[in-house]
Amino acid sequence: MITGFSKKWRVPALGVLMIVIWLGPIKQGTAAETGQQIFEDNCAACHTIGKGKLVGPDLAGVTSRREGSWLKRQIKDPEGLIAKKDPIALQLLKEADDVPMPSPDLSDEEVVAVIAYLKSTEKQASVVVGVPYQYMPTILISIIVLIGLTLIGFRAGSKKVDVR
Repeated sequence: MITGFSKKWRVPALGVLMIVIWLGPIKQGTAAETGQQIFEDNCAACHTIGKGKLVGPDLAGVTSRREGSWLKRQIKDPEGLIAKKDPIALQLLKEADDVPMPSPDLSDEEVVAVIAYLKSTEKQASVVVGVPYQYMPTILISIIVLIGLTLIGFRAGSKKVDVR
């Protein structure tokens, strides 16, 4: 049980703790969802994630194969990397039959969101067991209701009843 709180503040303290835990995954999921939309609007015509090569390479596992700073530069200014003779960019250009990736004209925040989305697809592929974050509100509300009913039961059980 939580110590340091009077009895009347224990349940609200648990509720606040549960809400804080619940809100964490929502914020993370939003960045990936925004990144997914940006990916679909700007990248999906040439790239897939786990479905093979189109014009550009398949991006499954790209965040584990490439450094984050390189990915940001590649997404933001692919032509600049080719101009600087970046060996990875030149190899990708060769594999794409010398069709360069056009600059998608994304802001830094949008690039970060796309990378977050790409990372989230890798996590989904590698995680076999667990509860998706979408179910967390239901689970947490159920736990809070069970705790509340248990406390009510303890309180009702401690009353003396005259059975005469």
